[in-house]
Amino acid sequence: MDARQMLQYLDTQKEAIEDLVGQLDEVQVAFNALFDEFKAQHDARLDQLTGQVFDRLAGDDAKQTGAIPDGLRAAIDERLPEERQAIDERRSKVREEYLPARQQAADELLQKAQAQVAELRTLNPELDAREEELKAEKAELEARLAELNAEIRQKSRGLGVVRHFASIFAADRERQQTIGKLEVINETLQKVRREWEEKQSSVEADQAAFQNRWQLESIAVARLQSELDQLDDEDLREDLALRRAIRHVLDEIKEPLPSVDPELDAGLREMVELNIQTDAYHEGLASVGGLIGLLRGIRSGLQAIRQSIDGLLKEQQMHSEFLPALQFTVSDGVQAFHKQWPALARQFADEAAFGQQPTDFSAAVEPLLAGPLSQANIEAMFDSLGKTIERATERWG
Repeated sequence: MDARQMLQYLDTQKEAIEDLVGQLDEVQVAFNALFDEFKAQHDARLDQLTGQVFDRLAGDDAKQTGAIPDGLRAAIDERLPEERQAIDERRSKVREEYLPARQQAADELLQKAQAQVAELRTLNPELDAREEELKAEKAELEARLAELNAEIRQKSRGLGVVRHFASIFAADRERQQTIGKLEVINETLQKVRREWEEKQSSVEADQAAFQNRWQLESIAVARLQSELDQLDDEDLREDLALRRAIRHVLDEIKEPLPSVDPELDAGLREMVELNIQTDAYHEGLASVGGLIGLLRGIRSGLQAIRQSIDGLLKEQQMHSEFLPALQFTVSDGVQAFHKQWPALARQFADEAAFGQQPTDFSAAVEPLLAGPLSQANIEAMFDSLGKTIERATERWG
């Protein structure tokens, strides 16, 4: 095939890969939506079961305590020191870093707000004084303008225009100058008033922002102080460590831990199923994300090859009297590699079904990555395309 046909071939493969990626994007969206819903149910059940185990361990009823399976109790006891350490570290961080930093931020916001208000109060009498000076000067000019108008009217009566032409002319010139000064004063007065209004509006907006941020910081300070008060209580701290240890262990169990308590036994069995399903969702999400990334990598590689061939074509067209036309022969291996895209798009078309059964998706992807889309096959495909380009340019010397 010639260069343009080769470019068209690459474009076709890129489009097919993009269609497949679009199909997988829908599977990923379905996974995420269903996983979010499932995770909420999982965590709610986990919290409930954590409370049940905690009540049995922390209570005084030996029968209740004895209902805790030995394996579960041992795992919790093993986890407890790590949780105690984590809580102690959190306690130190809250006291020494988080709480002081938030308190400082709140104090700084308050100081900034107060400083801005003080600045506005300082500016107010200054602008008032400037306004009063301008108003006084304006009143003087207006009075003088009235005098000049009266003088000109009086001297302009009858033949007075002829007799008093020079004085009328001088008065009119002063009158125009006075009008000009009044216009300047009016503009300056308006500017002073606008400056005050703009500054006041700006301060009001800033004060509202300061108030909002200060409230948020104050809420954070209150929450951190409340947390620190609880962490400073040794009994509460130990209860928290136990709850965290229980929750961690329950969130990790993958095999049944039989209990003599039917309610607890049923809860533990359900938790095992939920945890296994969580792992399946994680595996499915990782599989679809990894496959999408792999396909986009292949598409980017094809785009790079396309750009190379397009550059060679342009060079050949510029020097056609010296360079013969390019001819490409795509190997059977490359063609076989790219024939898989439509079939894969059909295979992953039912995103709803895969979303409900993430293990099915992972099971479908695993043989692909080991076979048709293995690293070795991908590298062989690109290596073959590279050799195709080399052969096409051999006649160029």
